[in-house]
Amino acid sequence: MRPTFAVMKTPNEFLDRPLSFSERERQCEELFCSRGPFYHLCTPGDSQLVLFDTNADFRFAINLMASTLYEETDVNVITFEIMGTHLHVIGEGSLEAAEQWFAKYRRKLSRFYQSTGDVKDLSSFQASIFPINDLAFLRNSIAYVNRNGYLVHPEYTPFSYPWGAGRYYFNPDAKQRYDITFGELTVRQKRCLFYSHSIACSGAANVVDGYISPDSFCEVYMGERFFRDARHYFSLVSRSVEGYKDIAKMLGDSVFYTDDELYLIVRQICRDSYGNARPEILTLDQKMEFARTLHFDYKASNKQIQRMLRIDERKLAVFFGK
Repeated sequence: MRPTFAVMKTPNEFLDRPLSFSERERQCEELFCSRGPFYHLCTPGDSQLVLFDTNADFRFAINLMASTLYEETDVNVITFEIMGTHLHVIGEGSLEAAEQWFAKYRRKLSRFYQSTGDVKDLSSFQASIFPINDLAFLRNSIAYVNRNGYLVHPEYTPFSYPWGAGRYYFNPDAKQRYDITFGELTVRQKRCLFYSHSIACSGAANVVDGYISPDSFCEVYMGERFFRDARHYFSLVSRSVEGYKDIAKMLGDSVFYTDDELYLIVRQICRDSYGNARPEILTLDQKMEFARTLHFDYKASNKQIQRMLRIDERKLAVFFGK
């Protein structure tokens, strides 16, 4: 199941006419049914341990993923995102193979920190694996992971966050950019990438900005084919916020909504529950009830709730016991 490096044509390129909506949807369903099983592997999102602090840490985290996946051929990664305190992976294969891969990744990560003198307690760095049993859930899960970085780091978009595979989705320019292939590096340069004498990676893999390009070891092409087209993918990444609340709740993850996304949610709840689209004209009792919903269901911060509902910050602090 090791990813191949050949450029493949999409089914549409063999046809003289564009596919209809139903034809594209059927192709996605057929692909989903012919592959798998799929899963979402993640580590605790609320961990206080900072795993990856510097750019060098993030580069090594990606290089370690490339090398361990090269060794574990029964694991396919469709997309992943590395955050400062946790890791998200959408993968294909058995849950047992995923557990074995993560155990190796965790073990080698611990050795890396020992070699640098920055010893970390990785006891809380444990993986939970959740099966993905239908196409809609797989689509939302891919989009959820690929947008994770930009929600925490507002200086990025889902197409520019550097520490994951999300920026390669439907982005041909990113796929074409690389500095050198792994096979062209000297032995010393290869060892520097992995902080090890053990070198495990395909010589055809591209190296960009000091790490193995995720497009070289992730099944990005297959991941794209689970969406009808680029517009469909973009709409899920940029607009579909309700589905992510349920995913985050299942994962025990902390979901972050930008003010723009949260404001759309607020307007919709106002229309559905209070018969208007203007939260500022709600009564105080309605606002406090609404604040509870935003706080517990959408994990909104007090500052966000204050901005959205125009409630005095001191009232919120008392209301939530802070």
